Amino acid sequence: MVPKQIFLNGNVITMNSKAPQATAFGVLGNRFWPVGSDDDIRKMADSQTEVVDLAGRTVVPGLIESHNHMSIYATTMLQADCRPNTNQSIEDVKAKIRELADSMTKPDHWVRGWGYDDTLISDKRHLTRADLDEVSKQHPTFVLHVSAHLAYVNSKALEIADVGPQTPQPEGGEIHKDENGVPTGLLLEPGAINLVSRHIPTYTVSEFKEVLPQAIRHYHQFGITGTHDAAIGYGGEAGEVCRAYRELEAEDNLDLRVYLTIIEEQYQKLLELGLGTGLGSEFLKLGCVKLFQDGSIQALTAALTEGYLNQPDLKGDLIQSQEALNDLVEKYHRAGLQIAVHANGDRAIESVLQALEGVQHLHPRNDHRHMLIHCQLASDDHIRRMKQLAVIPSYFVNHVYYWGDRHRSLFLGPERAQRIDPLGSSLKAGLMFSLHSDLPVTPVDPIFSIHNAVNRITRDGQQLGSAERISVFEALKAYTINAAYCSFEEDIKGSIEAGKLADFAVLSENPLTVASEAIKDIRVEATTVGGRLVYGSY
Repeated sequence: MVPKQIFLNGNVITMNSKAPQATAFGVLGNRFWPVGSDDDIRKMADSQTEVVDLAGRTVVPGLIESHNHMSIYATTMLQADCRPNTNQSIEDVKAKIRELADSMTKPDHWVRGWGYDDTLISDKRHLTRADLDEVSKQHPTFVLHVSAHLAYVNSKALEIADVGPQTPQPEGGEIHKDENGVPTGLLLEPGAINLVSRHIPTYTVSEFKEVLPQAIRHYHQFGITGTHDAAIGYGGEAGEVCRAYRELEAEDNLDLRVYLTIIEEQYQKLLELGLGTGLGSEFLKLGCVKLFQDGSIQALTAALTEGYLNQPDLKGDLIQSQEALNDLVEKYHRAGLQIAVHANGDRAIESVLQALEGVQHLHPRNDHRHMLIHCQLASDDHIRRMKQLAVIPSYFVNHVYYWGDRHRSLFLGPERAQRIDPLGSSLKAGLMFSLHSDLPVTPVDPIFSIHNAVNRITRDGQQLGSAERISVFEALKAYTINAAYCSFEEDIKGSIEAGKLADFAVLSENPLTVASEAIKDIRVEATTVGGRLVYGSY
C-alpha cells in the first residue's frame, strides 16, 4: 500500500498513549497510514505520493466539540444579533431588531433575535414586551437570551400564543407577570418559552441547507472536525435539521462529522421505530437522547442547594419531578440508548445522579456512556459517584471567562464560584470528561476553551479556582480522544493512529510548550477531514 500523501518534519501530538509523539504520517484514502518518523514514512512513498513539509509545525487530532448547537447557531445568521459584544444598550438591540423587521415583506412574518444578555447590557435589565412593541406591533417578535433559558416576546407574539393574565403557569417554566398579573414579555425555561415558540414557523430544509455549510466552514477555522449537535428539536425543527444533514451528506457536502443529540420529545418517535444510538455513517450518526433538569445560573434558573447570592430566597427549580426524571431515564436506559442530561446546579446534578444510580442498579449496563452536560457545580461526592457510574461530564469551562466575575460577585459568591467546572477535582478522582463551548452561548473555539481550562482567568483578569486548573495535555485530551469516546468512536477518531480517520489540525504553535498565557493566541493554520483539506493550507 502506498499513501496518497505523506506529511514530514512535523511535531505530531498523536494523543495515542502507546506512541504519543511522531514527526510524520501518511494518508491512505481517508485514513492515517502509517504514523512514525520521517525516515519510516518516507520509505512508504512512491513517485505519485504528494509530500507535505510541515516545517516543524504542530499537528493535533481533529478537535471535537462534544456539546454545542450548530444547527441553532446556523439559524442565527437569519436573525437579529442581540449579543452584548455588538450592542451597548437596549436601544442598540432595538435598532438591530427594527432593521430586520423593516426588511420583511409581510406584516405577519416573525422577527427573531438571539444572544441578549441582561447582565452585560448597559441597561442591566431584561427586555420587556413594551420594548419590543416599540420596534413593531405588527410583526410577532421573539428574542432568545444568551443562555437559551429565557426568551422575550412582544404583544403580538403573546396574542398569537393566546398567553395573557389568565394563562396558568406551565409545568417546567414561568410566564413572568407584573404586579397586575399581566405578562411582561419575559418567558423562563422551555415550559413557558414553548407556549410561544411552537407558533413560529420552522425553518425549512432549504434554509438549513443554506446556512449549515456556512456554520461548518466557521467550525473548520478552529480545527474542528466533529461535533455533537445538541438539543436538536429544541426549536421544533428536528425533522428539518436531520433531513438537511442527510441531504448534505448525500450530495457530498457534509465535511464535518455530526453526532445528533435529539430532545426527548422527538427521540420518542425514533424509539418507536426501533432506532437508536450509533445508527448512521462516519459523517452523520444518531447519538444521545437529550433531557433537561434545570436551567442556567446566569438566568437564575439553575437548581441550587443554597440560594443565589443576589436573591437568597431563590434556589431555582428542577424542570421535572424526581419521579418523572426517573421514569424517563429508565425508559431510555432500558432501550439501550445513550442519555445526555443538562444540569448546571448542584441540586440538579444530585437529581440526575439519583436517577442514574437507580436505573443502573435495576438494569445494569456495562457501557452506556451517559453524559451530564455542563455539570457546573459538581461536588466531590458527585464526582465520586459519576466515576462509579461511568458517567461522563461535559464541562462548559468557558463559564470561567464569560461569567466568572458575575458568578463570584452576583450569582454564587466567592466560595461557590471557585468551584465551577471542577476539572482539577475530576482529574484527581480519575474521572474522564470532555469540554465544550455550547455555541451559540459562547463562541466556538476549542483553543480558547483549552486556554480557559489551563488558566481559569475571568474577563476582568482574575484567576478563579486555581485548584481546578489542568494541564494543556489533559485539556487537549478532553477535545480529542475523550470527546471521541463520548460518541463510541474512540476506535476510529480522536487520535493520530494508523487506520483511524485522517482528521487533523495544523497549529501555529505547540500548545504543550508555549507560555500558558499565550495558548489563546495559537492559530489553526489548516484543518483536514478524512484526508481532505477543508480550511487553510499546509
